[in-house]
Parts: sequence; structure tokens; C-alpha cells
Amino acid sequence: MRILKQMSRNDLVKWGVVVLLSVFACFLFRQMFDHVLIMFADPREDMSHGYVIPLVSIFIIWKQRDKWATAKGDASWLGLVCAVFFLALAFLGYRGGQTRIALVAFIGLVWSVPFALWGLGAARFLLFPAAYLLFTVPVSSFIDFFTIHLRIFSSFIATGILNGIGIEVQQSGTALICTTAGSQFNVDVAEPCSGIRSLFALMALTAAWAYFFQRTFWKKWVLFLCSIPVAILGNMARIISICVVAVLCGEKTALGYYHNLAGYPIFLFGLLLIMLISDRLNKIGKAESPATVDGSDEKQDAAVPAISASDDHLTVRTICVTIVLTVLGGTACYLQQTLQEPVFNEATFIHTPLPNRVGEYVGTTPWFCHNETCLASFGENKLVSSGGAKLEDGSWKCPACGKKLYHISLGEKTELPDDTQLYKRNYLSPDGVSYNVNVVISGRSRGSIHRAEFCLPSQGYTMEQAGTIPLEFGGRTIHPRCIHAIKTGSVPFTLLYWFESENRTCSSHTRRILMDVWDRSVHNRINRWAMFAFTISPPVDTPESRKRLSEFLQEFYPEVVHKNKGSHVTPMVQQ
Repeated sequence: MRILKQMSRNDLVKWGVVVLLSVFACFLFRQMFDHVLIMFADPREDMSHGYVIPLVSIFIIWKQRDKWATAKGDASWLGLVCAVFFLALAFLGYRGGQTRIALVAFIGLVWSVPFALWGLGAARFLLFPAAYLLFTVPVSSFIDFFTIHLRIFSSFIATGILNGIGIEVQQSGTALICTTAGSQFNVDVAEPCSGIRSLFALMALTAAWAYFFQRTFWKKWVLFLCSIPVAILGNMARIISICVVAVLCGEKTALGYYHNLAGYPIFLFGLLLIMLISDRLNKIGKAESPATVDGSDEKQDAAVPAISASDDHLTVRTICVTIVLTVLGGTACYLQQTLQEPVFNEATFIHTPLPNRVGEYVGTTPWFCHNETCLASFGENKLVSSGGAKLEDGSWKCPACGKKLYHISLGEKTELPDDTQLYKRNYLSPDGVSYNVNVVISGRSRGSIHRAEFCLPSQGYTMEQAGTIPLEFGGRTIHPRCIHAIKTGSVPFTLLYWFESENRTCSSHTRRILMDVWDRSVHNRINRWAMFAFTISPPVDTPESRKRLSEFLQEFYPEVVHKNKGSHVTPMVQQ
């Protein structure tokens, strides 16, 4: 009560608005908080440091609480504009079902609402604590375009160093292979080993360290940017050490016990190196005063005009800002509770089944065994020619184990939502060129379609190169995602894919998601997306092979895609 009596009328009104908006936020972002915790536990996101980030931000605010009296001021129109923007972004995140967008919007509101109520001084006061919360946004699964190159680069450097110290290693994309008698190993720098986990964690710790122990702006940024090469070098050291242990103790030990523990001492060494760099930076410029414990700059603080806390006069600006924030917060809660769910488009523009023949390419249907001890796959043409046993429902009996065969693999049946539609056909030319085609049509769930980069490492494949290539067919040019991959003991191949909806085409998974968010939020509809995925052998790595693929698509595409027609198809059959 004594604290309330010491507050001015301005502060009482503003803090009342903050409390009310916090209640609104509990309703607006409750699903987002649940999903964020799920993503923190997802090993693909590498977010084990995410639980600590909010505690650091709260500690920073608490440590500088005495400066709040001089930081706060009158309400700000610019702050109100920022708050409205992030509230609109929250709407897009909620309606679009995108937790990351909603999380960024929530962080923006944490900063922009005080900015609107207490002005620019409050915005400066909360800028770093709010920006630090961005380390809670999971992005590992969205930056494979970066991690694939980081993995290849790490493999390249590790190969050079290992050969330099006498361990003969060959690089195959992201894999390191040693065939020396008695020292054989095959170490793949998979997605979790790309260094992203240690990179984000070290960047987060370095950002906090720089804020507290570096006084000048440029030194803080230099130290923060140093965390990137330190983390990458540390990950390379970990990869090299795993290979050395594989030579000395065997591949099983290196990829088992040692692989799981090696990251901790190397990460600690990286953190100590950051502290050493910080100490060296502090010694630059002896005329500068030592850094304060909270990393603040007294000159900057002095530039913030002090506002009298005893001023009880409510300005017109304050009244307008508080009313607008309250109305918008209440409206957002009301819309969340009353707006209907986006309407799902039942029609599809994909004509099925896929054609049996495309020019000189003869197609066959693949069949898959779901027996976990078998998991064999067969082409229907081989099942027919070998006299395989056909069952009454039209499926086949597995020649290897005698179990029933299915149109989809066990992993696809387990992972994909039931309303996903999946069509497969393998095409083979007389000269041995094969196009294995998968057409995946999304259902209501966003889990129907995901990037192939997630699947390849778990299936034992090594990605050697990734990018886009131009393909011309049907009077247009598209740039599908193109991945060159290989599996030990098998021939190399190309995985090529792109996404299509009734009126859009793209090869970027991120761009597709953003367009889907817009359609769900603004047009109140869930569009059907189709993912075209081609597994091609030999690889598409020459102008001649690209021309040949374009000629195949010139005939295949019109047979499958009919965007001027809408037809209803049944969900994926899980026999």
C-alpha cells in the first residue's frame, strides 16, 4: 500500500493499464506459451538454453530498477504505433497457427507497451532485456539453407586438419570417411552437429556478458560478434576430436558415449575464450573509465531527461494512449474468442492417379512393408514379374517376410496426419534414368508437409550440396529446391522439390508458411498445398540432365495439375 501511495496519478493509471493488458495477454498467448515449451523440448530446435533467457532479462531489469525513475516520461505516439504493429503481428501469428510469429509479437509488445505509456526513455531502458528474449525464438528448423553450408564447411576444414595430423580422411558432402585398415569410421556432420546449438547458446551468453562487462557500444558488438567464429571453431574441434577417438577407440565409442559428452568441455572452453576476449577489449583505451557492474553508460543515462514522479497531471496524450491500448487489447481478446476457424478448402487441383507412362518413361507403383524388422520396398512391376502373391484388397504380400505391403512407408503412415494425401510413382527410362515422384497434398494440419532436409539425415543420407536450379516447362520457369545427396554403398542422387497451391508456386518452405499465414488470417481460409518431390538418379548436375528433366515435366505436369478445375479426392489410404 505504501508503494501505491508514493505513485503519482500518472503511474497509477499506466500501471493499471499494464496489469489489464497482462490479463488480456494470458488469454491471447496461452496457446503460444504451451507450444513454445513443446518446441523447447524438441531436439530438432536445439533450445535447451531457452528456459534461462527470460530469467536473465528479468534480472537485468531488476538490477537497473533504480534508473526507472529517470527513464520514464510522458506517453508516446510512436510507441503506440509500435504496439499496434505488434498486436497485428500477434493476430497473424494466432490465426495463422504460427508460434514463432506470435512469440516475436509478444516480445515486441513487452517492449512497445511501456514505450507507448512512458515514452522513449522507457523504450531505451527495456530495449536490451526485450531484445534478449529473441533468443527464445526457435529458428534451427528454419535455417537449413545456412546449416547445410555450415556443415559442409566444417567437414571441409576438419578433413584438412585430420589429414594434416596423419589421419587419412575423405570428405563426402557432410560426411568424413576413413577407410584405413584398423581405423575405419564414417562420421556424418548431421543437423544437430552443425554447430547451431552451441552457436545460439554461446551468442546468448556472450550478449549478456557484453552487456554487463563492456562499457562502450562498439566493444559490446565486437564481443558479441566474436561468439560466432568461437562457436564454429569449437564445433570443428568437437568434430575432429570425435574422429580422433574413432581411430583410437573405435567408431562405436566415438559416436556413442564420447559424442554425447564432448560438447560440454568444448563449450566451456569457448565460454572461457569469450571471457578472455572481453578482458582484452576492456584494456583497449586506458583513458576510459572501467565498466560498471550493470554495463550501463553514465553519459547515456545522463542524456535522458528526468521526469518528476510527483506530477499528477494526466496529459491528453496519456489519456488517449491508455484508452487506445485498453480498447485494442480487449478487442483482440474478443476477436480471438468469436472469430470462426478458417475454412478448409476441400477441393484440390491435383489429378490422380499419377500417369502410368510419361513419354519414354514407364511408371510403376512402389509398395512398402511395415514390418519393422523388414521394411523392404518393391516396385509393382517386379512383384508381377516375380509372381508375387496379391491379396483380396488389391495389395501385395511382402516377398521378404510375408507381411502385407502398403502404398506408403511406415514412417509416412506414422508421422503424417490422416487427412494427408500421398501419391507415388517411379518412372524409368530405357537408358536407366529414374524419376521417383512423390506428390503430397496437405490436409487441415500444417504437419502434412515438411522439408525433405529433415528426412534425409535420419534415413542415412548425406547431403553434399543444396540450392535451387531453373527449370522451364509449361511456358514458365520455376526454381525448385535441389539437394545432391548420397548414401554409403549406394549411388548419388538428386532430391528436387517445390510447393504449389491453387494460385501460387514457390520452393521456399518459409515463404510458403508466410503465404499460408496470410491466407488463414486475412482471407479466413486454409489453402491446399501440394509438394512435388522428385528423387532422381543419376543426379541432375549438368545442363543436359536439367533439359531432360524439363522435357519430362513438360509432359508430366499437365497430366497432374489442373488448376482451373477443382476435384475432390480421398485422404491417404492406410491399408
